[in-house]
This record gives sequence, C-alpha cells and structure tokens, in this order.
Amino acid sequence: MRIRLERRGEVPLYVYILAPTGAFLLAFLMGAFLMLWAGASPIKGYGAFLRGAFGGLKPFTNTLLRATPFLLMATGISLSNRSNVLNIGAEGQYIMGAIAMTWIAVLMQNSVPGFIVILVGVILAVIVGALWAGAAGYLKAKMGINEVVVTVMLNWVAIMLLKWLLRGPLKDPRSQQWPMSPPIGPHLPYIYGNLNLGFVIAVLLAIAIWYVLFRTNIGFKLRACGENPRAARYAGFNVEGMLILSMLISGAMAGMAGAFDVIGTFHILYEGIVVGLGYTSIIVALVGKNHPLAVIGSAIMFGAIYNGVTSMQSVTQLSYTLSKCIEGMIYLFFLISEFLVLYRIRLIRGDAS
Repeated sequence: MRIRLERRGEVPLYVYILAPTGAFLLAFLMGAFLMLWAGASPIKGYGAFLRGAFGGLKPFTNTLLRATPFLLMATGISLSNRSNVLNIGAEGQYIMGAIAMTWIAVLMQNSVPGFIVILVGVILAVIVGALWAGAAGYLKAKMGINEVVVTVMLNWVAIMLLKWLLRGPLKDPRSQQWPMSPPIGPHLPYIYGNLNLGFVIAVLLAIAIWYVLFRTNIGFKLRACGENPRAARYAGFNVEGMLILSMLISGAMAGMAGAFDVIGTFHILYEGIVVGLGYTSIIVALVGKNHPLAVIGSAIMFGAIYNGVTSMQSVTQLSYTLSKCIEGMIYLFFLISEFLVLYRIRLIRGDAS
C-alpha cells in the first residue's frame, strides 16, 4: 500500500474558514490536557489567554503592537511566495534591520533631532534588509542556488553578528555582563498605550502591496513569473528580475520590522529580540493564503496568540517551556490544517501479487 498526495482542485471559501478554526480548537483541547497534566486549570488558563489578547483596550492595543512585526514580515513573505521564491530568512533580515537602526541611534541620538534619527535609521534598516534578502534572490536567479539554504545560512550569520556586536561595538558599558545596547531615546509616535505608528504603517504597506500585486502591470508580471516561469519568459517577462525584486521587497519589509521593534517596542537591542518571529511570520503568510489583505487579519490573530499565551503563563504559573509548547501546538495545527486544505491523502493498494 502506498500513500499519494493529490493537490485539491477549487476549495470552497467555507473550508478556508473552518480549517484554521478547527485547528485552533484542537490545539486548545491539547493545551487543556497539558495544563491538567501540569496541575493548572484550563478554564483559568484560557480565561487569562482571552483577557491577555482581547480583554480591554490596552490588551487589544498590545496585541496590535505584537502583530506589527508579524504583519510586516508576513506581507513581504507572501509577496516572495507569489513569485515562487521561498524567503526563509526573514529572521536574519529582521536582525540586520534592528542592528542598522540601533547603530544609527547610538551614533546620532545625542547630536541630531529624534525624527532624523528615526528617518535615517529606518531607511538604512530597509536597505540592509533588502540587500540581505536580495543576495539570496540574486544567487537563486543567476546561479540556481537554492534560496532556502542561502537564507537559512544568512540567518545564522545575522545571529552571530548580533552576538558579537552586543559584546563589542554596540555593548552598553553600564550593562556589565549583560549583552545589550545602550537605551534608544528616539521612538515612534504613540497612538494609545504602547501601540505606536508602526502598526498603521504596516497596515498601509500591506494595502499598498495588495494594490501593486493585483492592480498594476508589475504585479501581474510578478505573479505570472511565479505561477508559470516558462510561459512568462516566453511572453518576454524578466523572470529573474522579478524574482530578485520580490526578495528585495520582502527583505526590506523584514528590516523595517526590526527597526520598528527597536524604536517602537523595546527601545534597546538585545540577543533575544527576534525570538522566532521570522519563522512564525512564514506561518502567518500561509494562514493568510499569501494575500496581503488576509495577512492583516492573520497577523492580528497571531499577535493575540502570542500575548494570550504570555498572559496565560503568568496567571497559571506554567513553566515557560510548557507555555511555549502550547503556543507551538497552535502553530503546528495551523500548518496541518493548511496542508489538508491544499492536499488530499490517498491510500493506493498494490497488486495482489
């Protein structure tokens, strides 16, 4: 007996809605068993989860704040996915953007106005993030080198560079043994509580990329090159150029996410700033079906999950490891639901002989 995967044809809209909903409920059920096993109350835990994500204006704005890097990176990833190139390197591009923003802030914040520091830092972060991703896109387009391998390797380069900088040129002398940068003074304008202008910019960029993808000639070319490169090349489209362009934009979005977290959320650079956001953003893009407008809702949902799990951990006194296990199960079930929506599994019997 063999197992064969078959891609489904047209999938009804209600399936796209019910599949992630079912995944979420199954993950909650498994999480409840884990909480019972750890001696915690699932009712108390999930009550804290909902309050931490949506229990009032302040928790909701914190959810939007956490959704901002997800939205920026997932929008960029959805764009590169549309051009049939996998950007697994948003994590590294985010780190490079955060480093660029911090370097500019440390260099300039005591000598020029804050808005100039923010403007120059964000522009540099966008450029560095774009180049970090564009290198992988160029190697893929011109030499056929697998972009997954290159982007993952560049992630590790960025992580090691961050570790070195926080123990050397960017280390705060007052932090003693803790590897972190000096505090960053300039910050994005606040909207309410901790929510800053970064979320609004992220939403506007998602809308802009949707418009470019589905309402402009260059967006049509990009999608055509991704869906059928051979036909696009026959039609005279620059397939390699579109691939590199999509990676440049994707990296720029991730670099901007890193800059916004430095000047909008943490106001400092430290080793754990990224905490897997780049990899989670890949799931955010998949759940949003690589559609920039759908990614807005997907990013908010994942921001709610992140904040909800944090609140659940503090109320129930679950260990950090177990809390992250529950969060990871939610992500895993989302991926499984996405797989089952796109593919059906067939069992094929062999010959009687």
